[in-house]
Amino acid sequence: MMKKVTIFAAIAMTMVGCSSDELVNNSTENNEAPIAFSVEKKNISRGTALENLGHYNFGVWAYKYKDGLTTQKVMDNYLVGYSNETIKKGYEHSGSTTWASAIGSETDHTSPWFYENLGTSEYKYVGTDGYYTKNDGAYMSANANQYLRYWDLAYKSTNFYAYAPYRATGVTFDENAKKITVANTAQVAGYDNPSLQEFMYAGAQATNAELKDVKLNFKHLGAQVNLRFYEDVRGYRVEIIDVTDAKSGIQATPATKSGDTYTKADYYTSCGATIDFTNISTPAASVNHTDAEHTQNNLKFLIPAGTKDDLTTYTSKLNTNYNVIPEAVTSGTQNYAKSSTVYYPVAQPENSEVGFTFHVSYKLIAEDNGEEVTVHNARVYVPAKNGSEFIAAWQPNTKYTYTFKITKDSKGTTNPNDTTIDITNPDVPADPTVYPIVFDGATVEDYTIQENGSNF
Repeated sequence: MMKKVTIFAAIAMTMVGCSSDELVNNSTENNEAPIAFSVEKKNISRGTALENLGHYNFGVWAYKYKDGLTTQKVMDNYLVGYSNETIKKGYEHSGSTTWASAIGSETDHTSPWFYENLGTSEYKYVGTDGYYTKNDGAYMSANANQYLRYWDLAYKSTNFYAYAPYRATGVTFDENAKKITVANTAQVAGYDNPSLQEFMYAGAQATNAELKDVKLNFKHLGAQVNLRFYEDVRGYRVEIIDVTDAKSGIQATPATKSGDTYTKADYYTSCGATIDFTNISTPAASVNHTDAEHTQNNLKFLIPAGTKDDLTTYTSKLNTNYNVIPEAVTSGTQNYAKSSTVYYPVAQPENSEVGFTFHVSYKLIAEDNGEEVTVHNARVYVPAKNGSEFIAAWQPNTKYTYTFKITKDSKGTTNPNDTTIDITNPDVPADPTVYPIVFDGATVEDYTIQENGSNF
């Protein structure tokens, strides 16, 4: 599994003479079988079903081959869709003769994944159950019709060149070069919607005579970014709050750093790519950023918001309730609070020098008496690279988990009237700016001399 975990403590922060649409090479011995698919997803979440991650479609080109026979196209950017009848997710499946509620054996030719009748002139669903409707253009096919395809036993093998999520435009395939080209408009960054982001690719070669359903194992063209937190402030519990105002969340400002100077910078929000299927089972992807979109806007993440984000309910000595992040442990398993926001960025250039200044605010709640101290805009800089390791210069097929430890040495402010807070400013103070209460020596004043004389 490709995964980067980085800890930051400073936050404290297919037939000549025949249409390809016809039933191909029917057998009189009952050997005909439709081409069907099952799908897995590898690497970032090894073995996790594609649909379980919110992906309900992929695109595929298919060509059949045999020495001495003309190569034939079988599928031309077909939309393959998933249908979950129980929770009404994906595509409405009433037009498909191969649909089944679950993936069965490799040769039963039924599956929750189907492509029959998913052409734009065929798919008619406009209901409200939750399936994609024909008006959901981003999820519709580039083809007017999509017909059920059958294994042609006159040919030796069929290659499948696949990608996800499906794009009616912006993704093309050259069979001579065995390459998929992805326009930068088709590979874009985003939050919380892997059905439109988190671009992937897969290749497979099937032996036609085996009549087995096609399994595709996808790899990621982009990356994934996650945030998590814990704290190590003795005598206090910690609650993450919005950076400045409600709904502003946790934010990250793109910047470069030279010495102690921080400069706002662009990061790419789209990229082009070429996927080479010369080796069909292990396709290779390369990205490019020619004419790609870029921005200096902050990345924004929701703050951890409850037990689903691994927070703990805590009642202070003043009977005030908080949702606090886990404390540091010296032995056993360290637990973390996490942001529910998952960011799917496009891959950045390997020579990128752009990192991010993260801005986080939090409350310190004293365990002994319930005193509360609010720390605004604690900051830490995450570099593009650390030596040869990519940290914020995100690379393909890699999951980045940024772990922040809240410590006593915070670079935030406890002044509620601080007018200098700017969460688009990448600067990080050189020294901690949240100060402990200390006693600097103690002296005893001389007694005041009071004299009084009396006579007996």
